[in-house]
Amino acid sequence: MRVHAFLATADALPRLLDAGTPPANSAVLRGVDPLNLASLVEIVTAGSVDDEEASVALENPVLTGGPRRPSIHLLPVDAVDALGRADAAERALWVAEWTGGNGRPDDAPEKTVEVLAQLAAAREPEQGLYLWVADGP
Repeated sequence: MRVHAFLATADALPRLLDAGTPPANSAVLRGVDPLNLASLVEIVTAGSVDDEEASVALENPVLTGGPRRPSIHLLPVDAVDALGRADAAERALWVAEWTGGNGRPDDAPEKTVEVLAQLAAAREPEQGLYLWVADGP
C-alpha cells in the first residue's frame, strides 16, 4: 500500500483522482496506512477524537476511483490543527507514545509525524489534509 499526504481543497479532489497519480505536491508516508494513523490521531488530539472515531473517518474515503483504484481520505481537522501548532518537543512525545517508546529519529513514525506537521502548518483555511491511498508497494 502506498500512502501520500497532501493539501487540497475539496473541489480539487475529483481532478486529482482522475489524473490517477498522487498529486505532485504530495509527500510519501512510509510504513503507515489510514487505519494505523487512527491511533496517532487519538494521541495528537489528546483523545478528543478517539481511535474508533478516527478509524471510521480514515477507513472511509471521501473519494475513490473504485475497486483497485486509488482513494482519498481526509485526516480529521482536530488532528490537523494539533499537528500544525505542535512544536518539536510535543511531536517527539507523540512519536514516543505512538511507537511505545521504540522509535528512532530515522524511523517511519517520526518521519510521518514530521511530514504531517509540516503540511498541517502550511495549510490554508480552505484546505484539508488528505491521504492518497493506492495498492502496491
